[in-house]
Amino acid sequence: MKTSHLKLEGLMCSGCSEIIERATQQVAGVNACRVNLDLKQAEIEYDPQLIRLETIQKALAAVGYSSTLMDETTQIL
Repeated sequence: MKTSHLKLEGLMCSGCSEIIERATQQVAGVNACRVNLDLKQAEIEYDPQLIRLETIQKALAAVGYSSTLMDETTQIL
């Protein structure tokens, strides 16, 4: 498993967090998603042999949220 941290754009409320978590859980290869609403970040745990991070980001974009991979030194979650 691999864990990546994403900065989220468009995240405004707890409903947004739920949409993001549901959208990522429907993607084969994603094990877990934790969203921090205050920091507008998501921690995604996934199997890189089954899915690429870019595919997860496309799934987020499909439900209205753009994301950017965070530098490892800026992870706060």
